Amino acid sequence: MTHIVSRKVKYYSIDIVVNFDTPREMPQGSGRPWNAAGYCQYFYCTESSKEKAKQLVLDFVRKREVTPESCNFKCDRIAWMRRLEKREQIMRSCTADLTDELFQKRNEIGIWYYSKKEYFVSETDYVASLR
Repeated sequence: MTHIVSRKVKYYSIDIVVNFDTPREMPQGSGRPWNAAGYCQYFYCTESSKEKAKQLVLDFVRKREVTPESCNFKCDRIAWMRRLEKREQIMRSCTADLTDELFQKRNEIGIWYYSKKEYFVSETDYVASLR
């Protein structure tokens, strides 16, 4: 069932950081494997409050994580997107895949866009890769 936005609901941009308890080996396209310490992911959603938006996104990420018990989930940033009327208002190079169709879903309660996971390495692994 789709919920249409009322005047009390707002659009939010949310950045999530997931840190792994133990680094995970990640395949690399043409090179050797590397260890990821975690990942970042950002979301656009519609909800009635910052807390509800934050919880919606954190629940979404936890449900899709392979081993949530070995992760630390953190909402790194949450921002209210005031007067969001055009897709171009939020278009950035990293949201190039935000289509008009996805943007139109902003008028429904819930997540209407999320980025691909951007994995990162620990400082130790980064220094080791420089040698």
